[in-house]
Amino acid sequence: MGNEAYTTIAGRMNRNPQRVPRVEGGFTPSFIAYLELVYTAEEAEVVQHLDVLPAFVTFEQVAEITGLSVEDVERRISSAHRKNALVGMGNMFCLPPIPVLLNLHHFYTDLKEDDLASISLYRDFFIDKGYSRYYESSEAGSPVFRTIPVEESIRCGEKIMTPDEAHRFVQSLETEDFVLVPCPCRTRAEKAGDRECKDKFPIASCVMIGFTALHFEGLGLGKRVTKDQAIAYVDDMTRLGLAPHTENVEKGSSTICLCCECCCSQVRGRTRWENPDSISPSNFVPKANDDCVMCGQCLERCFFGALTLDDSAEKAVVDPEKCIGCGVCTFACDAGALKLERFERSTPFASTGKMMKAFQAENKL
Repeated sequence: MGNEAYTTIAGRMNRNPQRVPRVEGGFTPSFIAYLELVYTAEEAEVVQHLDVLPAFVTFEQVAEITGLSVEDVERRISSAHRKNALVGMGNMFCLPPIPVLLNLHHFYTDLKEDDLASISLYRDFFIDKGYSRYYESSEAGSPVFRTIPVEESIRCGEKIMTPDEAHRFVQSLETEDFVLVPCPCRTRAEKAGDRECKDKFPIASCVMIGFTALHFEGLGLGKRVTKDQAIAYVDDMTRLGLAPHTENVEKGSSTICLCCECCCSQVRGRTRWENPDSISPSNFVPKANDDCVMCGQCLERCFFGALTLDDSAEKAVVDPEKCIGCGVCTFACDAGALKLERFERSTPFASTGKMMKAFQAENKL
């Protein structure tokens, strides 16, 4: 069969707005090698006939296309699904979202076979070949993620809209399904032995939401928590210095990531790869009042170098072009002088569906 099935899988996954890694008019060889690592040849033979979300396909439909028995198709698809390499709902399955596909070796902290090989391939297509830019902001440059500050970092009296702040964002979700899953970005760096923030942050977890939470829980990955526990967890990690982000939509978000500057696939767009569109900033920026003592603690907390000490103003000041409005800096201010204040600059997509349609139109998919 060669790698024809894997090329077909790549072609189908390429319908995603984030597309897949490509170079010189073709699919990046290291990405095809990555697919070969993910799917056995037997699995790939049937997986090549699946489509991207939300186009689910049944065992019977794949059996009809391939001429294989329904039982054989079910065995092969179930094998891939157990590895987190497919998304399933009953007897219907589809290809995984790009973030799940690229991180599936690192949603657990123990080191397993193929984990290190996956890291080498990831680094080639994601970092060396520049796929990170499309992963973060699509070909059209629309940010996939946005920042959501936590309530404690916002100055009292500031208007808070539901999509703009982590507490109210989580409280507004209709689902009660939340699962904490180890952060794949820091886990990847930990397994590779080069995690720069090792002495600063724990690996910590992403908060999976709704159907995504059920998906990971069904695979035995992660820990179920209540809505209140999810909010408390985001608060705790933000106080440590991790910045919270979610999909750039008002409704339909599937995860809250708690990001560092050195490992995160999204944040590194701003801190390492000169992609300011990697994250849509929140509608807040930090502002110091006259109680600022110019200690500089807030500067050390900022991943983006957005804060400076202004001798003439006698307080810390922010560059809104660099600031993403996460509020992490405010927790370092013992004087309580630094808080987030409203600064209108971004509007999330109304829903995941509308974001997908916009990306597809922008990228002519």
